[in-house]
Amino acid sequence: MPITREAALKVPGVARAHGIACTTFASIPKFVMDGETHATDQAPWLTNSVSGVAPYHRDFGAASDWFFEGWACYGFNADMTDCLHIPFGMWKVDEYGYLQITSDLVPEEYTAYPIAIPLGYGENGVLHNGADVIRQAQDIEKAYHNRLKNPIALTVLTLDDNTYWGYSKEQRAAIRDEWNEGRSKNSTALKPASMGVDFPGAGMPTDLYETGRNGNRLDIANVTKVPASIIEGVRQGGSGGGTEMRYQGVGNGGERSDLWEYGLARMMLLAYEARLSLDDVVASGLSIRGDQSNMHATPNPATNPTSED
Repeated sequence: MPITREAALKVPGVARAHGIACTTFASIPKFVMDGETHATDQAPWLTNSVSGVAPYHRDFGAASDWFFEGWACYGFNADMTDCLHIPFGMWKVDEYGYLQITSDLVPEEYTAYPIAIPLGYGENGVLHNGADVIRQAQDIEKAYHNRLKNPIALTVLTLDDNTYWGYSKEQRAAIRDEWNEGRSKNSTALKPASMGVDFPGAGMPTDLYETGRNGNRLDIANVTKVPASIIEGVRQGGSGGGTEMRYQGVGNGGERSDLWEYGLARMMLLAYEARLSLDDVVASGLSIRGDQSNMHATPNPATNPTSED
């Protein structure tokens, strides 16, 4: 079965990476630029929208589509003064290469000029490129929770042949159920001397799930382009004091720099800038650029930062 967004976001590492990428992209101020300076006339849709959807939330929605699907769509009105994010699944490209809005939920005003933006070749989104990793995470969590609910290894109750075959199937099941009930309520069991109790699974390493979970976090980090230390793949308790897996940045802001330089948010911004700087969106010679100064500086302000709108 295909992986859905809802299922993917139940994986903690995916949810964390999604929040980081979307918040980072959506919080970047965007401007119309004339060379290296701000253009005199700024596009009103960059900082406002009569749709009631703030530019931050519009860009957050687009970033979420890029994260999961590798494509995002913006719908502009006829005079290109306002735009709205059109969610993935509410638009399609027909057999002639034209973009069509397929949902009546999209306000008609914003269907005049839709623009679909791919993240780039091979960037097909986490739901496609990371499907196997997400399924692995789901399987590991199921096994992990099952072990939490059943911390005692597989138990085999042994009866001699005469006793075993002397009981009916129902009687044997009653003995097993009575044992399970006692085990779930407390750690004390009562048995006849003729019954043997074996634990064939007792020798299984108890840190198996912790190791698997940490390994899966590293896979999630690679798929979502987030430094692995941010996914929190560190120590968990297990046999021998736990499994230690630490993924370090280079320090002094190196982890923050890697998160931006090699992360999805920067890829999203580059795709956004490239497509929306074409002449069908802004005048020839102008471009749209995101203000990346906050991504490279290490500010220590004495007051709350201001924002422009």
